[in-house]
Amino acid sequence: MDVEMVFNELSGQPPAANIHDAMKRMSIFIGTTVMATGRFRVKRVLRVEKVFLSMELAPGYPLSKWRNDKQVDREERRYFNNLKTKYPVLTDFESSELKEQYIPSEYIYNGKTAHGLSIAYLLNALALSLNLDSKWDKSQWNSNQLFLQISQKQSVTVHHASHPAHVKANADWIREQLEKDDPWLKHGLPRNGEYPYQSPKRYYAEKLEDFPKESIEDRKKGFLDHKKQIWLWHKEEAHWDVQFQPYGEGRYLRVTPDGHLLNK
Repeated sequence: MDVEMVFNELSGQPPAANIHDAMKRMSIFIGTTVMATGRFRVKRVLRVEKVFLSMELAPGYPLSKWRNDKQVDREERRYFNNLKTKYPVLTDFESSELKEQYIPSEYIYNGKTAHGLSIAYLLNALALSLNLDSKWDKSQWNSNQLFLQISQKQSVTVHHASHPAHVKANADWIREQLEKDDPWLKHGLPRNGEYPYQSPKRYYAEKLEDFPKESIEDRKKGFLDHKKQIWLWHKEEAHWDVQFQPYGEGRYLRVTPDGHLLNK
């Protein structure tokens, strides 16, 4: 399952006293997203409120100005501009039960509605904050610190980062989310394969002569991926035989359960 990022809008207030401090905050923020999306494979999607770009980083210095400021490190601006931002924060979930679960009045932090933190909780996403002060210096929030309206009903944990070190602290949780509902990791299937997988009833041992003579459309003997490649599991040798188009004698690859190509 993909892990996305959600911006905690509460961390944008108050703005920095000056532009220099605002740039320092954004450098840490960008470093945090780079750590998450690079080393830990978090998706380069940042869910934000519609007013995100107009948020003042310092008096008279909104985020929209920072992203085009040539005084800002070029790589930081490039990385930020390449992030895929989504708003409203529940884009892609407009007609789902998830949207019905989101009742803003239930997600209150210090008397304010915590939109970003609550969406991160509902989506199992990583909440991101500006490193404003010690208040946001946490890798997790639990029900004793957050969402006072619902803390009596259930245990709440929001995974959070305002510094690259917080991303590292959440490494096990991120890995667990990435492995959820992944057909490859559950069954040794390629990530672009069909799911659920049905195990073959018999296997092909003789490659050049017998691979495969059966009907290509019989999915029970393997499966077809989006490239129309046929994946058949070789039980005795514990690898996949992958036949590619145009189908014919000898036109196949051998692939290990973890996705590495073998020599024929």
